[in-house]
Amino acid sequence: MVYEKKIRLCFIGNPNVGKSSLINRLLGANKLKISKNPGTTKEITEIIHNCKNRGFILIDTAGVYKKKNVDFINLTKAIQSCDIVILILESTIERLDRLNKRLVNYSLNNGKGLIVIFNKWDLIKNKKIIKKKLTNIFKFSLTQIISTEIMFISALKDIRFNKIFELSKKIIETFNKKIQTSRLNKWLNYVTKLNPPSKIKGKEIKFKYITQIKNFPPTFIIFSNYSSKIALTYKRFLEKKLKNFFKFGNIPIFIIFDSNKNPYEKKNN
Repeated sequence: MVYEKKIRLCFIGNPNVGKSSLINRLLGANKLKISKNPGTTKEITEIIHNCKNRGFILIDTAGVYKKKNVDFINLTKAIQSCDIVILILESTIERLDRLNKRLVNYSLNNGKGLIVIFNKWDLIKNKKIIKKKLTNIFKFSLTQIISTEIMFISALKDIRFNKIFELSKKIIETFNKKIQTSRLNKWLNYVTKLNPPSKIKGKEIKFKYITQIKNFPPTFIIFSNYSSKIALTYKRFLEKKLKNFFKFGNIPIFIIFDSNKNPYEKKNN
């Protein structure tokens, strides 16, 4: 089933990082108030926009402060309502702060796509060195992320920001990807024989079957004996391998491990 609804993009980031400026550039109009003073955006704002025959809803949020009074309730509601989170960071940062880590983790755990944008790129001189540094800062800060799209832009001075719409459409297409059960089971048989899980008190864990049970986000179920005993590290290993092999890119996937009898067993016999 093709996802035809308007794509909802939620823009999050620290105060004065350029969220409203970027949205105005994407809209081609100054619909959002901009100020050099941090904290201008107080409430969540939604704006409908069409680009190349595809509808979008751009969600502007209040800045993420390094204080205890951050309005996480509204921020998390905005994230829950969107399809893709756009995290905007300044190109001068030295590390990813705790609050942004928390919001990214929340986004991924709730099955949202992710695009990371380093803004104010025009202020950076040694661009090649800094680009590598910033990419490493992000990936090392969030080790559960296998891959994600990272952009380096100036919301005020260049036009590369238009790539956001194209990336968003590709992410939605990936969300809708459906993998054939036969391909999944060939992959599972191969990867578990190549690197089998540790035995449970001398007993071998046997993987019986895998199938995709939904998309948006892609969710899979693996039937095995002793599923509750499989180590978390091995579950993460299978998730990473599946994501890389079937090229799910910068969207989260979920695997459910079940010990129940394979409901497809009779159909296959």
